[in-house]
Amino acid sequence: MRAMVLKESKLTVQEVTKPVPGPGQVLARVLACGICGSDLHAAKFMDEMIATAKASRRNAWYERDMSAGIVMGHEFVAEIVEAGPGAEEWKPGTRVTSMPVVLAPESPTGFIGLGYSPDMPGAYGEYVVLSAPMLLKVADHVSDEMAATTEPCAVGLHAVREGRVKPGETALIMGAGPIGLMTLLWLRKEGVGYVAVSDYSAQRRALAAKLGADDVFDPGAGDLAEMLSEALFRPSEKRPQDPSVGGGDVLAAPDVVFECVGVEGTLQQAMELVQMRGRVVVVGVCMKEDRITPLLGINKQLTLQFVLGYTPQEYAEALASFADGSIDTSPIVTRTVELDELPATFAALADPKDCKVLYKPKARG
Repeated sequence: MRAMVLKESKLTVQEVTKPVPGPGQVLARVLACGICGSDLHAAKFMDEMIATAKASRRNAWYERDMSAGIVMGHEFVAEIVEAGPGAEEWKPGTRVTSMPVVLAPESPTGFIGLGYSPDMPGAYGEYVVLSAPMLLKVADHVSDEMAATTEPCAVGLHAVREGRVKPGETALIMGAGPIGLMTLLWLRKEGVGYVAVSDYSAQRRALAAKLGADDVFDPGAGDLAEMLSEALFRPSEKRPQDPSVGGGDVLAAPDVVFECVGVEGTLQQAMELVQMRGRVVVVGVCMKEDRITPLLGINKQLTLQFVLGYTPQEYAEALASFADGSIDTSPIVTRTVELDELPATFAALADPKDCKVLYKPKARG
């Protein structure tokens, strides 16, 4: 089969061995797969990711030989074409998605991450092998494009849940990329009182406003803290006002800040922007060393919450939200590309003008 292969920091489309389903597995044809920030990072910072994984002592994929190259891609929807022994209940033609792991009892962790192992090609190809116990059926009325956003949607849900955000609280999302916008959708669904979004991109700010942000800010247009304070004190049912705060040099500030940018300096800025005893939820992945001022966090008695991924229950909840209509991620998908366009698309997303870009295999026939 044809697939995009990452080898020695280079991305090429080439022929690779078509996977074969084993016991308890299915072979599925890829219908759509999102381009994830983690994949962009892997293409540029694979050595750093391996070193960090090794230092964290939390998974074993860094021990695998990457010299043969890997096929990434883990935000997918696929159609079953063949069931292995013990997975016959999954019939050909069924559309499915899954957490991007394949069960592997021989692995120290009990699973292999789909798309980050030379042994288990991901969905930037024509076919994937999936574990039957992990499969979730996609409702007939949910489009391929929306189903392919289940994984990042679950990331946004996990961030909101880990941030312990309550109805009526105020929140700022730094960064209106796919994960920031998924976080926005879940904050709106959870009934948060006021949600602001900041981003340098006018297109992404417009998208955030379309998806329900109460205010959108260009951090390059002025002092973001002052703009936020003015918005929080503006008369509105959606902007809770605290008469005990304000006046003098004291600014109103959000209860929680979601840092969804992942570049140097944004974590420090998030700590500056959040209110006393506030929470900073770190969702963006900064691939370089960063600096913060611990005294700032101490003086404000802040909570920093670093989040990763999602739970199986959150993944299923994200997919279910598409079926019941309570979450609509379709506006976040701004472009689709075919396999041969993937390498150039990765390069272009280093300076993103799109939001969520999907790989969709060329239609047969």
